[in-house]
Amino acid sequence: MHLGREIVEAELTDGEINALRARFWKNDEILTWLKGHGVNSNWDMVHAHIVVTLWLLLEQYVRDNGGPVQASLNTMADVQAWGDVLQGYAVPEAAQVLEQLVATVPEAAGKNEVFACITGAAAASLGPDTAQWTPLGSPLWNMHFEAFQEWYFGDALYTQTYGKKPYAPGKLGFLRREEPLGTAAGICHMFQELKRRGYEIAIATGRSRMELQVPFETYGWLAEFDPRYVVTETDVEEASKMLHMSLGKPNPFGYYAGAFGKYPERYADYVSHPDDYKEGTYCIVGDSLADVWCAKAMGAVMIGTLTGLDGPAARAMFEKEKADYIVGSVEQILDILQ
Repeated sequence: MHLGREIVEAELTDGEINALRARFWKNDEILTWLKGHGVNSNWDMVHAHIVVTLWLLLEQYVRDNGGPVQASLNTMADVQAWGDVLQGYAVPEAAQVLEQLVATVPEAAGKNEVFACITGAAAASLGPDTAQWTPLGSPLWNMHFEAFQEWYFGDALYTQTYGKKPYAPGKLGFLRREEPLGTAAGICHMFQELKRRGYEIAIATGRSRMELQVPFETYGWLAEFDPRYVVTETDVEEASKMLHMSLGKPNPFGYYAGAFGKYPERYADYVSHPDDYKEGTYCIVGDSLADVWCAKAMGAVMIGTLTGLDGPAARAMFEKEKADYIVGSVEQILDILQ
């Protein structure tokens, strides 16, 4: 939108990244608030931020020009056109975005309620056209999803994954800069030792297929898993389209598919009759509130790890939600799963 006329270089230093996180996410307070409401997807968290930012910008415009706002944000040209209109208006600071979220969304609201509340309140303030771009999966969501993936994957991997060139080329990709939350060898040993003890291991992640594949292949972990029991957000999206319903976290579908296997002919049963497929005891290892909710839905043992966004501060959440175990590192689950 060229608001502020700033230029961000494709390769950022850690210091620049930290400054941007502080400026736009209020030192992660907004991310923590969203995760506390079960919004676990990076793309959905970005969407909440962008929608509220645009809502606050357009409220300034309405005060000067009256309303309702007939704002179409279906294409890049639409976004750029509104960028021209909004030149000179103050871009809301992170504190204002968080304040608007807190004022709009009830404390007990879950993920779907978060976006329903934002959509309803923005439409009441700006006019009904707002409801075209505020929901998840809207054209605006898809545009920033692609922008996010360009930054995260980098030019080569983005083109390989999505079959098209990036809108703004010149990025190497942050995916290549990721580091494991333990030692690579230690985590590989953990997978091998669990299998030696008789456990079956599976993955259910909110990451896309490629986002999982690159680091897991890099560290030699992927070979430890049967691909039928590796479920990513890509698989969940495909199932959502097939069944015409939203199945992303905190819906436990991804965990069912990871535990029971990627068999599309069974997916409808996983949604309506998951108990038909349960055998023995299941354990979920995760770092977020959405993981806890999914574990409860599945009747699984919940092992909370303090390696997520909140770090050790997540202990209070896990204790409140009555997680069965809490560990500081994922490798410590070997001490629990004897």
